[in-house]
Amino acid sequence: MRGRPLKCPIHASNTITGPSRPRLIVTILLALSIARPLLGDVSCVSPDLPRTDGQGLAAPPIRIGGEERQRLIDTSRQACEGPCITPFGQVLGIADRAEARSNCTSRCVHPAFNFLDLETGAVSVSSQPSPEGTRQYLGITYQCVAYARYWWMKNLNLTFGDVDNAHQILYLTEGIDARTGTRIPLGRSVNGSARRPPQRGDLVVYASDRSDPEWYSGHVAVVVDVDRERGLVTLAEQNYDNRPWQDPGKFARRIPLFDIDGHFTLLDVPDSSRRNPQGGRIIGWVYPTHYPPPVERSGE
Repeated sequence: MRGRPLKCPIHASNTITGPSRPRLIVTILLALSIARPLLGDVSCVSPDLPRTDGQGLAAPPIRIGGEERQRLIDTSRQACEGPCITPFGQVLGIADRAEARSNCTSRCVHPAFNFLDLETGAVSVSSQPSPEGTRQYLGITYQCVAYARYWWMKNLNLTFGDVDNAHQILYLTEGIDARTGTRIPLGRSVNGSARRPPQRGDLVVYASDRSDPEWYSGHVAVVVDVDRERGLVTLAEQNYDNRPWQDPGKFARRIPLFDIDGHFTLLDVPDSSRRNPQGGRIIGWVYPTHYPPPVERSGE
């Protein structure tokens, strides 16, 4: 294994069926040792999806078997025992009112769930996956998928549905108005062939790579700013490397954006460097075709 640990581990319980309720039959993989089959390498299903910008959309990852699933459970348990890169739950940064916290190490899957109170904006942690009242399900505690939902809800009043890992976000075709349950069409751009550049609020999706334990489940980050002139995309995220953000009051890091004859490419390389031996492969970005009306929340 290379020096940096696995990005955004298994998300078997990052599942919702409506605007406020996760599927109760799917619980934290680590806690119960049962879940729907997880995802690894790409499968042979058709990648022909509506509202796809660009060519060469890869097929989603394939499911893995029980023996491999058990190995991942055991690895996740051990990772949560530390040592931690930063203390579990420590605030690493905040972007647009959405705090990101440490997951100890990226390989840890902590047996708890995050929820957002739509009225107060408060985030809570619970051992039970069932929301109550105005609480909206985010995901497994301090994982990258949970942060993506958190930022979307705080800033766009949107959430999204069932994914088994971060990579699968690229194939979602609709988001959900967190308050009304109205379905909002989602589009996607294929990295390298996209005509639409990343924009603020887009979700940048990294590929899962079953041959590389550091990128087994991929990763997702939120675009919080784009500078077309300088060729930089600014990201907010959780559970990438569990280190304090580059600018803790605004963003986690910046990566380069290339415009080659009107086709856009993102690379997982620091803006101050030309190489990243431990970086991941960005496969695209996901975005709503339109947004719900903004909502004023008490307590914010």
